[in-house]
Amino acid sequence: MTSPSKFLFDTDFTAPEVPVVEAPVEPEVPMMPVADHEAALATARKIAFEEGRAAAAKELATSQDQRLTNAVYDLVAMSGQVVAAAEAEQASQEQDAIGLAFMIARRLCAHLLARQPLAETVALFSECLGPLRKSPHLVVRIAPQDVEALKAKVDPIVAEKGFEGKLVILGAAEVARGDCRIEWGEGGIIRDRKALEKQIDASIKAYLQARGQGRTQAAAETAPAGADQEDKA
Repeated sequence: MTSPSKFLFDTDFTAPEVPVVEAPVEPEVPMMPVADHEAALATARKIAFEEGRAAAAKELATSQDQRLTNAVYDLVAMSGQVVAAAEAEQASQEQDAIGLAFMIARRLCAHLLARQPLAETVALFSECLGPLRKSPHLVVRIAPQDVEALKAKVDPIVAEKGFEGKLVILGAAEVARGDCRIEWGEGGIIRDRKALEKQIDASIKAYLQARGQGRTQAAAETAPAGADQEDKA
């Protein structure tokens, strides 16, 4: 048999029981010697300094490369402007030189025609008479004041070339002195100094225009290719 419990008359049931709270266990903090701590801190500072210096050097190099690239583009653009200006000056001088040469040639031609107005006509007549010696007739139109002089000059040529047809030399008021018209049954040939000068002038203008277009195209092809990429950047 179990023994009965005793009466607990000396127990105070009015006071609450105080719970037992266990003190938290604090984690152990790793400790190191002061010398090791200072060495680790110095190493960290050195690493941070090297990383900062490397980043600054990289940024500086990038900035210098960009400035160098911009300087190269500016230099190329300036060079292109200088070349364009030089070519424009050269083109202007070339145009002036051609114009001067053409003017001198016209004046010399005028002086030669004044001294020997029939020289070109006789040369052209002699050149045409060979292939046309079998032609039934040949008509030469020149300035009226040179008709008799031309007859005296072409008679020996007619005999030399063996021309068998009829030669007619007529004075035409519309034909300038030094010019001529040689006509035969199947065709004719004209020497017109003013028309020839217009053709030469048109050829010179076409040549200068083609030269100018060639310079413009060459300048466009040699423009710096990286300029557009720089603008986009």
